[in-house]
Amino acid sequence: MTATQDALDEIIAAFDFGTTFSGIAFTYAGSPEAASGINVLKEWPGSNGITSEKVPSEIAYVTVKQGVKRDFRGEPVSGSGTKAWEIRWGFEISPQDNPLRYLKLRLDERQEYPPSVSKKTIDNLLQQSGVTTYEAVSDYMSVVFKHAKDAMIVKYGEPMVSNTPIRIVLTVPAVWSDAAKNATLRAAEKAGMGTNICMISEPEAASHYAVTSINQKRKIINIGDNLIICDCGGGTVDLIAQKIVSLSPLRVEESAPGIGALCGGAFLNLRFEDLVRERIGSKAFESLKPRTWATARKDFEETVKRNFNPSSSQAEYDTTKYYIPLPGVPDNAAAGIEDGYLALSTAEVAEIFRPIVNSVIELIERQRNTLAEHGETARGVILVGGFGQSNYLYKCLKQRFADEDRPPSYTSSVDEVATQSEGSRFIVLQPDNPWTAVVRGAVMSGLQNDLVISRKARRFYGVVIVETWDANKHSLKNKYWCSVYHEWRARNQITWCIERGQSLPVKKPVLFNFNHKWDVDEESPTYVSPKIIVSDSVYAPIEYEKTQETRKLCRLLTCLSNVPREHFKIAYRNGHPQRKLSYTIGVLVDSGGLNFDLRVDDIVYGQIRADYE
Repeated sequence: MTATQDALDEIIAAFDFGTTFSGIAFTYAGSPEAASGINVLKEWPGSNGITSEKVPSEIAYVTVKQGVKRDFRGEPVSGSGTKAWEIRWGFEISPQDNPLRYLKLRLDERQEYPPSVSKKTIDNLLQQSGVTTYEAVSDYMSVVFKHAKDAMIVKYGEPMVSNTPIRIVLTVPAVWSDAAKNATLRAAEKAGMGTNICMISEPEAASHYAVTSINQKRKIINIGDNLIICDCGGGTVDLIAQKIVSLSPLRVEESAPGIGALCGGAFLNLRFEDLVRERIGSKAFESLKPRTWATARKDFEETVKRNFNPSSSQAEYDTTKYYIPLPGVPDNAAAGIEDGYLALSTAEVAEIFRPIVNSVIELIERQRNTLAEHGETARGVILVGGFGQSNYLYKCLKQRFADEDRPPSYTSSVDEVATQSEGSRFIVLQPDNPWTAVVRGAVMSGLQNDLVISRKARRFYGVVIVETWDANKHSLKNKYWCSVYHEWRARNQITWCIERGQSLPVKKPVLFNFNHKWDVDEESPTYVSPKIIVSDSVYAPIEYEKTQETRKLCRLLTCLSNVPREHFKIAYRNGHPQRKLSYTIGVLVDSGGLNFDLRVDDIVYGQIRADYE
């Protein structure tokens, strides 16, 4: 078998772990129909035969009894049996199971929580279950992946699945910190997915599928077009901007740093909860039976939220009603409850959507402005993700950005940044299957990973160094006397090796140079541990002081055992001899995270695993 055949003899499986729903898709790379024959899982335990392209991102640790004793009649003996945990997940969960939700938000400690999501509540449930966020996420990934392998066996047969390598493509929000992306990777490894795992940002994965899907049908995308990919998921809304470099084969380059925020579809559910709580009162809401609220929430999710698409007619807009089941709740005319149903007007549902839609519009405007700062003009936006399939969101964006229509006044901040003249019409597009565009595109990226030729850095990356003291340059607080160099020096100085917005060619690492020095009487080191710092600031500082935006990213525990001793040289400073090793860390900013390697005199001596702060 040739090397090419070896590369094709694998199963590509993509895992889109979402805030509210998760998806799995796979294909056999060796098949001629690998790209067109992507299998998206639609059957799940506990779904009662109802198919769904995604499964709820929920897990519950339920106490069950084992080893129950029975009397001679076969009746259980009171008090017998031992307690044990049983994991339930996705559609298996019943309302009284008190499941863990929104775990994805806990993976990125830097993410701010919306008012409706209680970090304390999630932490309390984790504590009651006796698990950490990392363990709960890993457990969830484990049961989902096991189910996916069972589906592969049904599709391909057990012998093939047992003897064919499985490569995992894990999707992560582009807006996430590098530490959160790394935590997701470690959770997947702990879940039993192996080590053949690569990561890709969710909007970049979606672009693989969406651009191909749209152009196959409509032929409206041209070389040179800048397209904003807007991935509206459950928790995060992630945007990237890509310029079309080639259509056959499809090649793109990132044309501006991406942005994102927590304003996904899950916040519609939370605003619906706030509305019901306000209608019936907090005390009555807290007394709702678990099944009652679960029924209402499910109906809002599946009937109202996904299908809300009011007419533009003012008369219809005012009169259409939506009826949410609240079984067992007594009639309450003031709250709009009659015969076990809560009545909502179209205007009230639109108000649930309004601030979330506004946030998406503002993000698109910001991404357009960022493109303009880089001398580019956006041709249009492609909507993907669960919330991205909303007809109402699509209609609002069409109204907002269509040249021929006067932009509606959503919020003052949106009005302030509204572009008066766009030139050619700004297009708003939705591909087929927007809810699973990310997981489908992730599989496609596993089959063809050369779609993107360059990316834009989202943040600054650098190192903290020490320099000879300069009163005109350095802060007095960083001044100190160095007995090794025999001079005044300045600590906490920063060299930024990667700047925000910098174009980063794919597969070409950025080189971070280091010098490690030690006394001639000391033994040569076996490890060095340089630190990488990062800044999300628009204007990066020149001296290091930990802030919310500028902080240590990771420590790189770097083994020197493979480096030949001739590279450990003697150097002189102010007449004093020292040992010195000049080495380089290669930093590859990939779609889904960072990769590091050790280099000395342009020779690579191994990969480095980062220890994130």
